Amino acid sequence: MKTVATALPQKRRVRLSVAPLPNLYARVYAKRGARELARLAAIFALSKTETGRLFCVSRQAVDEWYTKGVPVGRIADVGRTADLAKAFHEQFQAERIPQIVRAPLPGLDDQSVLAVIRARGTVPVMEMLDRAFSFIPRS
Repeated sequence: MKTVATALPQKRRVRLSVAPLPNLYARVYAKRGARELARLAAIFALSKTETGRLFCVSRQAVDEWYTKGVPVGRIADVGRTADLAKAFHEQFQAERIPQIVRAPLPGLDDQSVLAVIRARGTVPVMEMLDRAFSFIPRS
């Protein structure tokens, strides 16, 4: 019998440094909220100016939010509005949503969805959606 010698791979040592970790965290959390902001702007068909008006900031601030991430104090507002946009997307046909959110609605005291979000937040709009879709006809 022949014996075949095989070479085992040598172990490589990997040295980790703590220095890159802050940079890693900065890169990971740099654009927090930007994806949700883009999603709600797409569903509601909002321009950067309209998005700024919705959150009471300038168009330039919205540009900064897209590149650097949403400020910590505004992440919850953007998240709730993105959740509302998702609810609209699940309940209505996508091409009709921009018109729905811009038209005055009787369930919102003849104000548009965007005006109510700007003035009072997302809660009244979510309550209106719940009332609209919780109707069960009597048999």
